[in-house]
Amino acid sequence: AALFMLIFSLFCWIAFGFVNALLGFVVLTGRRAGSISPFAGHALELPHGRTAILLPVYNEDFDQVGGRISRMTTMIERAGAAGLFDLFVLSDTQDPAIAAAEVQAFAALPSRAAPGPGLHYRRRPSNAGRKVGNLAEFCTNAGVQYDYMIVLDADSLMGAGTIGTLIGLMDANERVGIVQTVPYPVGRETLFARIQQFSARIYTPMLVEGLTFWQEGDGNYWGHNAIVRIAPFVAHCGLPVLPGREPFGGEILCHDVVEAGMMRAAGWDVWVLPEALESYEALPANMVDFANRERRWCQGNLQHVGLLRHPGLRPVGRFHLAYGVMHYLAGPLAVAFMGLLTLDAVLGGEFVPAVLLGTGPGFWLLAALGLGLLYGGKLLCVGVALADSRVARSYGGRVNLLASAALEQAASLGLSMMLQVFYTRYVAALLLGHTVRWDAQPRDDRGISWNEGWLRFRGVLGVGVAWLAILAVSDAVLLAWCLPLLAGLLMALPMAVLSSRIGAGATLFMTPEETAPPAILRAHYRALAGGLPPDRVRVVPPVLQLAPSSADGD
Repeated sequence: AALFMLIFSLFCWIAFGFVNALLGFVVLTGRRAGSISPFAGHALELPHGRTAILLPVYNEDFDQVGGRISRMTTMIERAGAAGLFDLFVLSDTQDPAIAAAEVQAFAALPSRAAPGPGLHYRRRPSNAGRKVGNLAEFCTNAGVQYDYMIVLDADSLMGAGTIGTLIGLMDANERVGIVQTVPYPVGRETLFARIQQFSARIYTPMLVEGLTFWQEGDGNYWGHNAIVRIAPFVAHCGLPVLPGREPFGGEILCHDVVEAGMMRAAGWDVWVLPEALESYEALPANMVDFANRERRWCQGNLQHVGLLRHPGLRPVGRFHLAYGVMHYLAGPLAVAFMGLLTLDAVLGGEFVPAVLLGTGPGFWLLAALGLGLLYGGKLLCVGVALADSRVARSYGGRVNLLASAALEQAASLGLSMMLQVFYTRYVAALLLGHTVRWDAQPRDDRGISWNEGWLRFRGVLGVGVAWLAILAVSDAVLLAWCLPLLAGLLMALPMAVLSSRIGAGATLFMTPEETAPPAILRAHYRALAGGLPPDRVRVVPPVLQLAPSSADGD
């Protein structure tokens, strides 16, 4: 019974992704993508809602942050929309040296002739409440001056046209509380990051179309690259403190999906825009930094178990919470499933049915179903891109697109079992009471040394060696089927080190943001650090009063 529950859970998990891709395929090929949005048919007027662009930062490299600010404000100036915005850098930096560098960096920015959006800098001496507390302090004390806030991350980049579109959509749809864009990753040059950038760009649009088709106004919020209506956010999205001790109790770490659920519970719509707009972010550049981020998100998402029965949440809101939980529990479930198959092989086939071991009549049907659910969605995405010569050219041409997709799939297969092992370890550590520090993320193309790779991936390698040895002496058929997964574990160390190098795959894994970058990306690629005139920088004192928490979302 336990085995069949594992199989059922894993099949439902992979089937959900395939169904979303299939729905997205129907929408895209039926040329009805715009019809699923509540904004279809709206003739947007010039935006008029007063908007604050918020950039919360914590111990960041301000050369990079300043460059992104410069790119965005320049584009806003050129669009003639500077009077609609104020941009706030909301610093929670606790390192005194970095804090001093922040102030110095803003004071020393080179001047520009054109006027632009007002730029304000504020630092809190205490980062109480982390990012939630940072935004709450702004909303409580300055939010009344603005209709909307566009929330960015330190690595976010957004074009002026996209900013104007978001404000216009909020102006035209008075019951919409949040509009979330899809931020596509750009700007990294390591092989690992290029593969992830290509993967996100080729597969995400169809998946988001499918999600938007059925969730409509019950969409999700990812915490950045989104516009939020301030008044209902302040009124309804105060977060409760979870009962008990960390890692499952205390302050909510992954707050965005909870805030979306509370916004919907109060009767406001939350929409994800499936259209590809000028909305960008940066990814971890290597497997070590990627795994570190996943560990933080694992703790944050597993906290949501305590919110699944939170009063007032709508069914889709609970589903979003459960989906995040399942994303990380799927790792231990997959490891448990493979462990049961291996144990059965050691015991000589005591309890696993033949249909799972390649000897029963239904094995090939089951295998075909599983492979179809795993890879069918990706094949649809690549097929749609190949069918349109213009789209294919934006990925470097059909040959380049096919080669990149094939290599991405090989890399994804190698990474998948490795991640399942990591997720299993993360969940086990949380169950044992170990918490995770939420520090600033590395945001550059950092390479991994062989020594660092060995320290981080020796455990994965050990699991692979032990599993290979057990299968080699117990079941040759199961060993053959598990070889692709074993390869990912056994090759984890060289994969991690070599994929962190710059230059490998430079002519592959191309995206539209590389082959035909919009103006903001062209400017960003030319210079990561830019300037604003010192007279446009105003340092404002922090106000430590936080928005009151709400335990019930009312």
